[in-house]
Amino acid sequence: MLIAAGAACGGTVEAPHTCDGYTTTLPVIELRTDGRVLDVEVARTTEERATGLSNRPCMPPDAGMLFDLETARIPGFWMKDTLIPLDFVWIGEDKHVSGITHDAQPEPGVADAALHRYLSEVPVRYVLELNAGAGRRLALAEGDVLAFQIPD
Repeated sequence: MLIAAGAACGGTVEAPHTCDGYTTTLPVIELRTDGRVLDVEVARTTEERATGLSNRPCMPPDAGMLFDLETARIPGFWMKDTLIPLDFVWIGEDKHVSGITHDAQPEPGVADAALHRYLSEVPVRYVLELNAGAGRRLALAEGDVLAFQIPD
């Protein structure tokens, strides 16, 4: 990730989710959208945001990673060392979806300078990365409100 983006309405999820033996060390919270609950890792520090989902071979279908950018800005993301296709959900400080970038593809072997940069069209505070196709499967749309609480 070029840069990356809770305890949820029901609290922090105590057991980390796994995917083919991978276990996260980041906090996991619940994110609610239109009756669906996703377990999302929270990346808050510069290091966590820079690492993002790099080198992960998979991610469970109802999981994701939420990047807290701390202030609203127009972030740039890339797929450096990312192995799985992703959807980027751009989220304002008010937790409204301001846009979605569908189906960002890994770019193995591409030099850093040549990697595609994905940008929000407006300043956002949060970015949610989901498996590619999840944005459509969840019927996420601009203006939707996502319910989550970032832990202290």
